[in-house]
Amino acid sequence: MGSKDVTVTDARMKEVLRNQVKPIISETVPPMINKSLEEVRLFTGIATKFYHYLDKVEVKLDNSDSTVLCKRLHIFGGDLVDLFTPTADHQSFCDKLKEPCIIPRDTLHCLVINIFDNSDEYLLLGFFQVEEFVGLNPAKPGNLKICAVGGLNQFWIKFGHDGLDIRTNETPTTNVGDMDADMSSVVYADSGEVYTKEEVYTKSEVDELIAAKIAEALEGE
Repeated sequence: MGSKDVTVTDARMKEVLRNQVKPIISETVPPMINKSLEEVRLFTGIATKFYHYLDKVEVKLDNSDSTVLCKRLHIFGGDLVDLFTPTADHQSFCDKLKEPCIIPRDTLHCLVINIFDNSDEYLLLGFFQVEEFVGLNPAKPGNLKICAVGGLNQFWIKFGHDGLDIRTNETPTTNVGDMDADMSSVVYADSGEVYTKEEVYTKSEVDELIAAKIAEALEGE
């Protein structure tokens, strides 16, 4: 009897699957799945270095001693990009990348993911707050607010349906020009040094004053 004469029954098929196919699947598929999950897994960590000229961040992964270099995910792209540099005591220099870097003063919790871009770099998806804000004054509905959390939240930029509100401890500066070499600062007059409408003479009032002074001078001759 040859192989062509073998009758394939349900019982025989189940036995083949159980004794031969299942062990092969058990040995090969789970490691493949675990490897794939590891490659696309999300990680949490803490930002340790900001390469502000490279637009990249070094992140120390939680529950691990390893660090990964991450590209930064921006809200905007193309001709408009959002940039952020954290507060630091001083600018440092990274001997590994041969680049200046910022060591964040505050603990910045990050969410990162491994991406497939033919590099060993990860992607920094954003930051998250571990603890709840205390005394937070949120933006009103229909408004965007960028707030300096330190210092009792007294410095911010708010924009939206309620208009534009800039709160700062110094006078905002405005520069105009196409290139750095062409930039010039816009200097606004101090409101205390500006004449009010009541303090300014009209042309007819000036003519009357001049005529009065001329008459006064003629009478004195």
